[in-house]
Amino acid sequence: MKKNMIWSVLLLLFTLACGTTQNIAESEIKNGESPISNEQVLSAWDRMTGMVVESTKKMPADHFEFSPIDGLATYGDLVNHTAGANYLFAATVKLERPERTEIDTGSKKAVIESLEASFKFIRDGIVGLSDEDLVEEIEWFGSKMSRLNAILTMTDHLQREHGKNITYLRLKGVAPERSAGW
Repeated sequence: MKKNMIWSVLLLLFTLACGTTQNIAESEIKNGESPISNEQVLSAWDRMTGMVVESTKKMPADHFEFSPIDGLATYGDLVNHTAGANYLFAATVKLERPERTEIDTGSKKAVIESLEASFKFIRDGIVGLSDEDLVEEIEWFGSKMSRLNAILTMTDHLQREHGKNITYLRLKGVAPERSAGW
C-alpha cells in the first residue's frame, strides 16, 4: 500500500509538472523585443535558487542516501542531478559547460556546495545577457528557439526536479522551503 501511495504521489507531481512554457515566449516576441527583461529573468532565477537550495538544506544529513523505493535515486543523487542539469544547460546562457568532478552524493555538505555552485554558474550567465540576447534564436537540443524560450524550458526542468525534491522531503517529514512570491 505504501509503495502504491509513493508511486501515486510521484505520478501526480509528474503530471502537474508536464505543463510546459515552451513556445509561450515565442508567441510574445514582437519586433525583436523580449516580452520580459533580463532583470526579470534574473529575479525569477534567484527565487527558484532560494527555494531549491534552502529546501535541500532542510533535509537532515543522514537522509541524503534515502531512496523511497528500490530503483529510485537517492536524495543526494536527485539533488546532484539538478546541479548537473544546470551545467548541461550552460549554452542557454552563453557559457561553456565545465568539466564536473564526481562528488559523494551521500554527503550533505558536498551536495549543497555543488548545487549552490551550479546555480551561481547559471546566474553569472544570466547577468551577462542583454535583453537582445533573450530574443536571439539558438539551437537547443535539436530545436531552434529564442534564448528566452530555452531559459523557460530550462526552468521547467528545474521545477520538475524541485517537485521530486519536495516529495522526498515530505516522505521524511521535512517541510520544504516556502515558495517565493511573484
